[in-house]
Amino acid sequence: MDIGVPLRDLGPVDVSRLAKKALALSEEDWTRRPLRRAVFAGGPHSAADGIVLRHEWIPEYSKHGYKSLHHAIADWCKRNGVSAVGMLPVLEERTNAVWVYSFNDWLIWQHLVWPIAVKVAAALSDQHPRGIMNRAALVRLKPGGEIPQHMDGQRLAEQTHRIHVPLSDCPDCVYTIGGVEHRMSVGRAYDFNNQYEHAVANRGSSHRINLMLEYFPDPDWVTPAPVFFGWNIISEAMGEPTIDRD
Repeated sequence: MDIGVPLRDLGPVDVSRLAKKALALSEEDWTRRPLRRAVFAGGPHSAADGIVLRHEWIPEYSKHGYKSLHHAIADWCKRNGVSAVGMLPVLEERTNAVWVYSFNDWLIWQHLVWPIAVKVAAALSDQHPRGIMNRAALVRLKPGGEIPQHMDGQRLAEQTHRIHVPLSDCPDCVYTIGGVEHRMSVGRAYDFNNQYEHAVANRGSSHRINLMLEYFPDPDWVTPAPVFFGWNIISEAMGEPTIDRD
């Protein structure tokens, strides 16, 4: 969404518990469910690793005619020799404009992410008193990693707030938005103007880890409650030690 400025500081958020768990993730944790690669294959964002928690889907805009995100991911897994176990959505919510899917990792992380999402929504409530978090992901950019200059072109980019919440201290990670360099601080939420040309470069020696949220304002609900897909091996997530509340 074009918010009129390159970057808006939405204020402080408590990320201590989420950051502690995110910074303790292993390399295998970051790579075992390559959903971000499936979603952003070949695009500028593919330079970053990600753990996708929630993501939207608009069937009529599928380049390959997929009728649901399930079919798109299953086909990507088949073509790339990747098991679809743990990759497919477990929950579906529908609005008039977009379907929003939650994945196994949402069940693991939601107790830590949701309080931050609520705080972000409250910060936007003067403009948009109601909305839905149509995207949520943990995103890691390795030292020396770069996301090249681009402008987000997906259909919802003009309608949604792109929110970044830094979880790792990475002062040498530079965000160039509209030709101007910006830096973000741990424990603050930022409304990021994805309608400006932008790029990211991690010039430091440590990983940059952010919580990325996307807020779609004022939806009209089509389904009154999430649809649960019981067939998608949910026990894997429920058995993870990360489901605890410590």
